[in-house]
Amino acid sequence: MTGPQIEILEIDEQPETFWDLEGSPRSAKSWGVGFWIWKLAFKYPGIQIFYSRYNEGGLSQLREVWSKVTAHFPEYLHPVWNSNDQAYDFPNGEWKGKVYTGSRVLLSGIHSTRTDDLHSKYKGKTMAVLVVEEAQELPYANYMGLKERLSQSRTPDGKPFRYPLKLVLVHNCVDEDHWIAKEFPLAGESCTRPAHRHVRADLYSNAGNLGPDVMAIYEQNYPPGHVLRRTVIEGRRGVTLIGKPVYEGYFDKDLHVSEGVGLNPYYPLLEGWDFGHEKPAVVWWQYLKHLGALQIVGSVKGSHMFIEHFAPKVLEIRQRWFPMVKPTEIMSWCDPAGATTNGGTLHTPVQTLRDMQVPVSYTQNANDAETRYAAIQVMAGYMLRAASDGSPAFQMHPRCVELELQAGDVVKRDTQLLTTAFEVGYIWDDKALSDAHPNIRKPKKGTRYDDLMNAAEYVITGEQISIPQQAEMLRAEQRMLVKARKVVAQAEARRNATGPSGETYEQAAVRVGKLNKLAKDRDPMDRQSHYGDGLRRVPY
Repeated sequence: MTGPQIEILEIDEQPETFWDLEGSPRSAKSWGVGFWIWKLAFKYPGIQIFYSRYNEGGLSQLREVWSKVTAHFPEYLHPVWNSNDQAYDFPNGEWKGKVYTGSRVLLSGIHSTRTDDLHSKYKGKTMAVLVVEEAQELPYANYMGLKERLSQSRTPDGKPFRYPLKLVLVHNCVDEDHWIAKEFPLAGESCTRPAHRHVRADLYSNAGNLGPDVMAIYEQNYPPGHVLRRTVIEGRRGVTLIGKPVYEGYFDKDLHVSEGVGLNPYYPLLEGWDFGHEKPAVVWWQYLKHLGALQIVGSVKGSHMFIEHFAPKVLEIRQRWFPMVKPTEIMSWCDPAGATTNGGTLHTPVQTLRDMQVPVSYTQNANDAETRYAAIQVMAGYMLRAASDGSPAFQMHPRCVELELQAGDVVKRDTQLLTTAFEVGYIWDDKALSDAHPNIRKPKKGTRYDDLMNAAEYVITGEQISIPQQAEMLRAEQRMLVKARKVVAQAEARRNATGPSGETYEQAAVRVGKLNKLAKDRDPMDRQSHYGDGLRRVPY
C-alpha cells in the first residue's frame, strides 16, 4: 500500500474527527478509503457508514471502486447489496424484525431535488462515519449538515458502543479560495485547526502502481515550472484547470512576466477597480505610448472585504509601491455597477472611493459582453507584438497582494495570482453562445481570477486603448532573446545571492576550500603504500 493509504487505514485510531484527504488525480486516495471502510465494518460490528458523492451520477464510480476493493477479500466476507435501503450489509449481523444488527455501508448521493430541504438525503440518519468522495463538489451548507449526523453511540439493536466518529472528505486538489481550504487551513503539511487533519497524496506516492511509463507521461505533460504541476503531480493546493484559458497561445510567462518592469515617471498610473464584498480587486497599469507598450506594475485582490475596508489598504499599498506618483497623475477606472449598487455598504462603491479622494470614472457599457471581448482582444494583440525598442509590447510585474479579513485584522499575503490568472485561471465560459452574438465569447464568472482580470479590462476600456496594428509581431528570435536574457539574469541573481552565512556561493566555496586544505591530514606514514613486493611514494 502507499504511504497515504496506510495513513488512511489508521484514521479510526487517531483523535481527529474531521479529515481532509487531498491530492493528485490517480494517487489512489479512494482505494485507500475503500480498504479502510472494510476494516471499519469488521472491527466495529454494527457501524453505520455513509459513503457518498454530491451528485447521484457519480455513484457509478463509487460502485466501480467498491467492486475492485471487494475483489481483494474472500467471498464469504462480501457484503450483500440491500436494494431497499440502498446499502451494503456485511455478514456480521442478523435481522431482528426490520433492524439489521450488522455493519452497513449506505451508498447515497447528497444533492437534493427538494428546494425547501437541501439536507433531505441524510436527514434523520444516525451515522458513525461519513465519507464524501469528490468533495470539492460539495456545498459548504451540506458539509455543515453532515456534521450533525455524526452521532452513532449504540449498536443497531440499542446496545451502548463507542464507535469512531469521523467525517472524511476525499478529493483532488482545490484552490486556496475553496471552502475546504478555509475549513482545513494549513501550515506546511499540517492542519492548524483543532480536531481537523489533512493528508496529502502526491502522484509519486502511487508510482509503484502506475508504473514508469505512466509517470513519464505525467512528467512530460507537467514538467517543473508548469503551473499545474503543483496540483496534478505534487498534490498541493493551487490552480486547477477547469476550462480553456482565455489567453492560451498568447500569454507566455517566460516572455511577459518580469520583476524588472518598473514605473515610468513620464506617464500616468492607470488604476482599475472591481467591486464586490467577496472578491474586490485593483490592477495598476501604464500605457507607454512612445513605445507602443502596455505594462502592469502591480495588483491587489481582496477576500470578503467591503470596499470601505479594502480601499484604504489598497491606497496604503499604492503609496508604498509608487511613492513618487502624485494623485493628479493617477487615472482611476472602475466597474460601472459600482455607481448604482451599494456593494454591501451605505454608499455606492464609486461614492466611497470619491470620498477617499479617488476620482474614479467608469465606462457605462464596460460589462457588456462585446466590450469585454474587445478589451481581451486588445491585451492579446499586445502579447503578440513587439514595442518600438524590440521588447515585448505586453509585460507585467508579478507582484500581487491578497488581503483577507480574519478576526477583525487584515491579513496580507504575497501571491502570483495575476500571473496565474493570465496563464490558466481566467477561462472561457462553457455555456452556449448567445444567438444574438454568436461570435462573442464570455469569460467564466465567479472564479478566483475573474475579478482581477475585470479590473484590468476596465482600464483598457476606459482609456480606449486599441491594438497597435502597425507594430511588428514578435519574431521567434526576439522571443528567444528575451527569455535568454531572463535566464542569465536569474543565474546572476542566484550567483550573487547570500546564504545564512552572509556569503555568496563563490565566497563560501573559496572559504570551504581553504578550510579543507588546512584540515588535510599530512602524516608522513600515509605517503607510503604497499604495491607488489616493494614500496612506492603516493603523491598528494
